[in-house]
Amino acid sequence: MREGAYLVDVYGDVYAVKGLVHPPGRVYAVPRLLKREETKNLQEALQLIESERSGYLFQDPYTGRRVIAVPRRNIKQVIKPSKNIKGPPRLVEAAEKLSRVLSQAGVEHGFTGSLLLGTADNESDIDVVIYGGSREYRKLKTLRLKNILQPVDETVLHMLAKSRLDTPMSQPTLAAEQRKILTGKFEHILYTMKIVPKVFWESWSTTRVYPQKFVEAVVEITDARQGFTTPSRYRVKPLDTEAGFSEVISFRSRFAEMGDNGERLRVRGLLEKVAKPGKIYHRLNVGIDAGDYMMVMG
Repeated sequence: MREGAYLVDVYGDVYAVKGLVHPPGRVYAVPRLLKREETKNLQEALQLIESERSGYLFQDPYTGRRVIAVPRRNIKQVIKPSKNIKGPPRLVEAAEKLSRVLSQAGVEHGFTGSLLLGTADNESDIDVVIYGGSREYRKLKTLRLKNILQPVDETVLHMLAKSRLDTPMSQPTLAAEQRKILTGKFEHILYTMKIVPKVFWESWSTTRVYPQKFVEAVVEITDARQGFTTPSRYRVKPLDTEAGFSEVISFRSRFAEMGDNGERLRVRGLLEKVAKPGKIYHRLNVGIDAGDYMMVMG
């Protein structure tokens, strides 16, 4: 039950698994197909769950928020990332060719998203999930240097923009996508990849998060070694005197690869107080609210 997988509940609805740790007896997830209707807007999804599946809402002591967490007793099927995909012939052909390229480079992977669920159309992209870390990321960088994986350009940016309508402030940051390795073009088709770490830096049972308020700040990245994964984490130095936090995290893949060491970001997110055994600190969690963003400065 890791990021990149899907589950089907007893009602036949499909949910995307989120994160790497889960509450006892439940799984963090967001709906993708609810009553056979596709849902990509997180706020809309929450409203639908509120009205249709209120038992899936959970007052979570780990996150300190009310979240969607599907009871395990209601899970009928788990769909893991796979190389068995369905979709338009041109899209499937490009995805299979990309799969061969990744395999030859030694990158273990699977497909997720619409190709995995069989809901892809001619406007769909290729969604890839990789369970790994810096080794896999370096191999993808090599493929970019060889121009096998190409940066996004104006021919596919409109597709990215369409997929980001649920977070309007992400639109001005689309230019930053052109330097990302995990977002790009292959065979003239948009691909998006997420690298999911094999080990998460928090435990559900021993970490407690206390939400404070939504804040905007300017930060300088001091350590981006975990900035390319989903979830992502950046160690930062706030340049605003009133911003008292030491890291920026996100559980959304669109906020991976947003900056490197020494770069400055303008960010908006939920300020959280984090309590772990022997340690208390503050961080900014980006991607919970539709108004959240990360924007490279300069």
